[in-house]
Amino acid sequence: MKKIFQIALYSALALQFVPVWASSVNVSASLSTDTLSAGQAAIMTIRFDIPDPWHIYALSDSGKDGTETKLALSLPEGFSSRLEKSQSPIKFKFFGSECDGYKNSAVFSYLICAPKKISADSSGAIKVSAEWLACSDTCVPGSKEMSIPIKLAKSEIAEIGKTPGGYLINLLLSLAGAFIGGMVLNLMPCVFPVLALKAMSFAQSADESYKKRLIGALAYSLGVLFSFIALAWILIGLRSAGQSFGWGFQLQNPTFVALMALLFFAMALSFAGAYEIGSGLSALGISDEKKARNKYLSSALSGVFAVLVASPCTAPFMGSAIGAALTSDASPMEISLIFASLGLGMATPYLLLAAVPRFASFMPRPGQWMEVLKNILSIPLFASAIWLAWVFDKQTGQISTLLASSLIMAVGLRIYGIYSAPHYSKFLRIGAVSAALILSATALCFVSPAEALKPAEVKKIPENAWSPEKLSAMLSKGESVYVDFTAAWCLTCQFNKSILGSESIRKLFEKKNIKMLVGDWTDKNPEILEQLQKFGRAGVPLNLLYSPKSPDSPIVLPSILTKSAVIEAVDKLPQ
Repeated sequence: MKKIFQIALYSALALQFVPVWASSVNVSASLSTDTLSAGQAAIMTIRFDIPDPWHIYALSDSGKDGTETKLALSLPEGFSSRLEKSQSPIKFKFFGSECDGYKNSAVFSYLICAPKKISADSSGAIKVSAEWLACSDTCVPGSKEMSIPIKLAKSEIAEIGKTPGGYLINLLLSLAGAFIGGMVLNLMPCVFPVLALKAMSFAQSADESYKKRLIGALAYSLGVLFSFIALAWILIGLRSAGQSFGWGFQLQNPTFVALMALLFFAMALSFAGAYEIGSGLSALGISDEKKARNKYLSSALSGVFAVLVASPCTAPFMGSAIGAALTSDASPMEISLIFASLGLGMATPYLLLAAVPRFASFMPRPGQWMEVLKNILSIPLFASAIWLAWVFDKQTGQISTLLASSLIMAVGLRIYGIYSAPHYSKFLRIGAVSAALILSATALCFVSPAEALKPAEVKKIPENAWSPEKLSAMLSKGESVYVDFTAAWCLTCQFNKSILGSESIRKLFEKKNIKMLVGDWTDKNPEILEQLQKFGRAGVPLNLLYSPKSPDSPIVLPSILTKSAVIEAVDKLPQ
């Protein structure tokens, strides 16, 4: 109470100097775009620049000494907003009391959503009201009112959807795109480990009856379909809870990435011969399905696994379909139908292989060659585990944690592989299983949601890192800008980097004086998500080429780049 009185006393004595001191804290607000169409979203960034030795208090002060910082937004009719990202406050002592607040700077991001319907082009303004208490040797209250003009554009897409016929055409096109995208997804590098599993499965089923092969394929297809629908409802639930997300959102979670890396590593060890997975573990779809106690359950769960590893890839035709599903005005039924179409597309090739008897005649009979193939297929599985470990390190800076977990798990699985053989005593076999379970559980504890999984506190921001402000500044200087929205967990993006980093493309950019910015979406970033949604994409990659002569209409390149596609886009730049 005494401390509160002291703060109040100092503040009262300083009132005559408020105009001078209050201006020591600078507050600014900016919007990621100056034009919004119906149903689109933008990011409002509010920044406090706080000179030394002053500080301000957190948005939520939890009843401690000091006055909380307050932000209020006044929006045009029909608009909505939510606090998307808030800078974490620091703890410091002031007059002997511990407080939460900010020094040097504080940044807050709000997601601004336009209404689903805008009848005609118009203009409006977003008003921001800020109040704070700046303290050093004394405390000085401050406030600022800001107004950001914004243009409201009528959406032609929304107009098409007004008619029943237009709505049906849009939906059918999305469903067709999703189905084709699901089929193409089988050819993407992310799914290759699962193709290795299914290749072994098809080879082992060569001697089986038509009925058994077909039931196995149906079980796999149901696993794929169920997983896509379940993923759709998870996304629907997140959207209802006010979360923003995009395709591949689960790979922005370091815990999920670590678990997937361990799973790939365990699969690779099994394929390399370190151990044989027994029937109890075969339900994961990572052992020979012929040895499984319930091979059809194993097939279904291998379909679930296929969907889990497929999300890093956004196949052609698939990006726009998922983008349509994740728009703010898509109904739960539309989202479910689009994701179901994705699942059907992904499962169709396997159904055809099993359903057409002629294909079975091309399958070689099981033999010793399968063991050799199994060992060879361990290589892409090890490569996938290494790639996921690299993603984990990019997210957390804690690669040693994952390496330690992998070693502990490998020891447990190798013990199981040696001492679980039938010629050992029952005591040794039970001990081997127990050791494998205990050490694997220990490995999982290392990668559970804990302090080690928090993103690295200090990350070096590259000079060419994309931001709306940096892009605007470069365009205003008359520079053409190529923007690459990417993520470490996106294998398609890594392929695109090889195209953009080629000597011919680099020389072309130098000749045309085209600068390059990179928007890294490895971790959550609401500003990048807003850009993806603006161009109808649910995830990365997204490649844009901006000209200073038409800054609001960039050239959108295909998801999978080729040198000819980049050269063609450069040739289209306004002269």
